[in-house]
Formats: sequence, C-alpha cells, structure tokens
Amino acid sequence: MKTISLFRILAMGILLSILLLAASPVPAHAARGITLSPTEGAIGTRITITGTEFNKSTSDTDKYAAIYFSSEEASTLDDIGVEVTRYKLVKDGVWLDLEGEFETTFKVPDILDDGSKEEDVESGTYYVYVCHYLGAVIQPRIRAVATFTVTMGEIELSPLRGTVGTLVEVTGIDFPSLKDISFKYDGLSVPIESGSKRTGSAGGFISLIRVPDSTAGTHIITALASETEATANFRVKPEITISPTSGEINTRATVRGTGFGDRTQVDIWFHNIKVATATTSSLGSFSKSFSVPDLGAGAYTVDAEERANVAKARFTVTVPSSPPPPQPLPPEPSPVISISATTGNIGQGLVMGGSGFKVNTTVTIKYDNELLTAVTTDANGVFAAAFTIPPSKYGNHTIIVSDGTNTSEVSFAVESTAPPVPTLILPKTEDKVMSPIRFVWQNVTDPSPPVTYTIQIATSSDFSNTSIVLEKKELTKTEYSVIGEEGLRLGTGEKPYYWRVRAVDGASNEGNWANPWIFYVVSGGMPTWAIIVMAVLGGIFLLVLGYFIHMKTSTLK
Repeated sequence: MKTISLFRILAMGILLSILLLAASPVPAHAARGITLSPTEGAIGTRITITGTEFNKSTSDTDKYAAIYFSSEEASTLDDIGVEVTRYKLVKDGVWLDLEGEFETTFKVPDILDDGSKEEDVESGTYYVYVCHYLGAVIQPRIRAVATFTVTMGEIELSPLRGTVGTLVEVTGIDFPSLKDISFKYDGLSVPIESGSKRTGSAGGFISLIRVPDSTAGTHIITALASETEATANFRVKPEITISPTSGEINTRATVRGTGFGDRTQVDIWFHNIKVATATTSSLGSFSKSFSVPDLGAGAYTVDAEERANVAKARFTVTVPSSPPPPQPLPPEPSPVISISATTGNIGQGLVMGGSGFKVNTTVTIKYDNELLTAVTTDANGVFAAAFTIPPSKYGNHTIIVSDGTNTSEVSFAVESTAPPVPTLILPKTEDKVMSPIRFVWQNVTDPSPPVTYTIQIATSSDFSNTSIVLEKKELTKTEYSVIGEEGLRLGTGEKPYYWRVRAVDGASNEGNWANPWIFYVVSGGMPTWAIIVMAVLGGIFLLVLGYFIHMKTSTLK
C-alpha cells in the first residue's frame, strides 16, 4: 500500500514537469515564397514561377495550387474576389510535390477579366498571387505574393533631325487602346499640333508635334498613354534668319539664330567680314543686330559660326538712290531670362541664363523672395547661373531675377507625386512582442528629398482619432522604439494593436499609408532553462511532500 502511494506521487510530479516543458516556445515553420523569372516584360512574356514551403503532397493525397495575375496590391491576409477584384487566373491545378514545392510557367495576359471588375493590362506594376486548393475547389486566401513589371509601347519619328520649329510625325504602336496621348520634349510637355490625340483600338497612333527652342544635338521625345511611355531621339540642327533680307550699306539687320550651343559665343560673318558676336541663351538661341558693311551691290552670304555649328542666310545689298538718312540706334533690349526646366523636384539642379540686364552689375536670383544666389553680368548684360531648388511645398513658385533696376521672373512647379508606400518589417503581423517594442520598415526613396516618416499605433484597424494611442511625425530613420512612458500606453494581454507607416517627401507630398499590421503586447517571461529548473524542483517538492503525508498517515493508524 505504501509503495502504491509513493508511485502515484512520483507519477504526478513527472506529469507536471512534462506539462511545464510543453509550454516552452516551438520554432516557427519557414514562410512560403515564390520567385519569378523574368520579373519584367511585355504582354505575352512567358514567366517561370517557382514556389517553396507550400502544402506537401503525400503518397495518398495530392495537393494543388492556383496562380492569379492582378493589378491590385494585396497581402497574405487578403482574399481573391474580396480585396482583389481585378485579376486573371493564369494557371490552375499546379501540383505541389512531396516537399511542398512547384515550378511552372504562364504568359502575361492582355486583359484581367476573371474578377468582378475588368481592365486592360498596361505598363506598370502587377502582382502574382498563389492560392491553395481544398479538394477540387480553389480557396480564395492568398498564400504568397510576387511583383512583375509590364513594359509596353514603341514610337518612330519622321524626320529624325531638323531645326527648331520642325513638325515631327510620331508613330506609335503597342500602346493601351483608346487612351489619351501626351508628349514631352526633354521632360517638358509639348502640344499636339495635329493628328491623333487618342490611341486606336489596336493601340496605335500618328501625331504631329513641333520642335521647341533647344540646343544643337540630341533630344528625347517621349510619348505617354495612360501608364505606358516610349521614347525616341531627335537631333536639332542650327538655323538663322535675317531681317530685313535686303538693304543698302549701313542698313541695320538683325540675325536670329536657333539650335546652337548652350550659352556660347557665335561669330557672325558678312561675306567673310566679321560684323558681330552674339551670346546664345541656355536653349541655344540668340538675336543680334549689325550694320551692313560697305560692299558693292549684290547677293551675299551671312554665316553664323559656333565651333561645329554653322548656319547660313542670304542678304542682298542694294544701291542707294540718294544718301541714306542716319539710322537711329535700336532700343535697348528688355531683360530676358531662360531656365533649363520649369518643373521638377526638390534638390534639382537648374541652369538659368539672362540677357538685357545692366552691364557689369550684380544680379540677384530669389526663390519665393528667398535669395538663392547672386552673379555678375558681363559687358553685354548677359549672365549665367546654376542653383538647386530648396525644400518647399509642391506647386508653383516664383523665381525673380533683378539687377536693382530691371526685374524679370519665371515660374517653377515643384512635383506633386507622393512618395512610395513603405514596406513594414517588424513587428510582423500577429507577432507577440515585449517592451521595449522596436518598429522597423524599409527605406523609401523619392526625387524630392529629404524623406521623413509618420508612424501610428492604434487599437482599431480604422485608425480613428479615438483609437490612436501613439503618433510620431518627421522621423528621419526607418525604425522607432517605444520605450518608457510611451510604452506604458500599450497594455499587455489579448487586446490587439495595429501599426502603419507612411512617407512624406521634401515637397510635403504625403504618401499612402502602408496596410496596417497587427501585433500583441505580452509581459516578459522566464527563460527556458529557468522553466526546466522550476519543473524539476516542483517534482522533488511533490515527492517529499507525499512522503511526509504518507508517514503522518501511517503514524495516525
């Protein structure tokens, strides 16, 4: 009888020890993942997709997966048909081998027409989703995600070269069908003179645009339709015109040139006689007057030369019927300024040129009345300056140039494109974390630096004002730790918390919030070795206690 009682007490101690050991954490399984090859291409591109760590087939039961192609971004917490409504089922019945792996191929579709909403595939980022089967039915829950970039569009120019003002025929193919078309020349918008303003049903178009003022050499023409764009090169040649084209000796003639170099000297020759030197603007144009030299009547060639850039015009000298009256000097030119770009981002470098200002005088350049730089004009009242766009809000800003007497201004528009959405890293969704809590996300780059971040922590997934327990703005790093008094706002227990981050660029453009992740705060626990020691000591204590109870019972009997 004594032996049986001791055996029961010993068994209870060992059982409690096993239960304590069973409460120790179990390592997590590796996450599912898919890779694509290639990761970008046109419609019809064949993609090889490889997956790992999915449900494993067995000798008795086969497991399968389905593959979707979508324009909507989602996560492994979302469902096809609910959060993702624009998609194409590009592969079904994909067998998962005995290791839970697969490899198969599919083609990039031209239309997403399997969901509740339909749309054409265009240039941009698309998403590949993998879902499991349950029996013969595809389950909607997304199990893995990868991204793919669709590229489209091609244009041809006719002619490929010409002077400023040339009408260029732009022919496009493989663009999205029935979309508005726009054009840019070196990044600046140019109007459509005639022809197509929308793509046809097959994605083609023929449009005419006019070459704007620009320097000699190669320039980029860009055609855009929806999210698709294509580029081609156009080469600008120099050209001059003369006004008037005829006159007597000492006639004041004006030569206007386009398509020369950027802020360079151009020598003007009249039948091998150098009559003037002009300075071009940043866009390669100039205007210069001279007196017709004393030559006999006849037709003469006027040359404008700047290194390899040469252009010619003709002037006819006529014989005066009587002595010409004295010609008045032309009025002083009004100040003219030009800038290398009228739109851009924070920190963008710009080059400005000006003429018609007071000679050998300091010229100030201000941005919204804030001084950017100051330069000195030359003996012809011409200047050139370089500066960068300072941090400022998106939208239009005024650049003012003044020599104290003459003032001219130009508008510059700061880009209004929001920065990308940051990718959340830690804590992962459904993680249980202890204080101090460290939040980490991926870095975001933007053309308008610096990029800062705003983080919000709330008790509700809708992040209403009453649910937000913590918000930090203008963070310069891609992490933030909640410690001290801030940590006390997050209580422990089963109550979930939600966190999200968004980026803000130097032009005050606020990006979209990242999809919120959920986490739980738990109190600090004992290490595994302490749990084992306590389990063993508990068993010994129960054995000793049982022994004394047994001895006491025996004594009473």
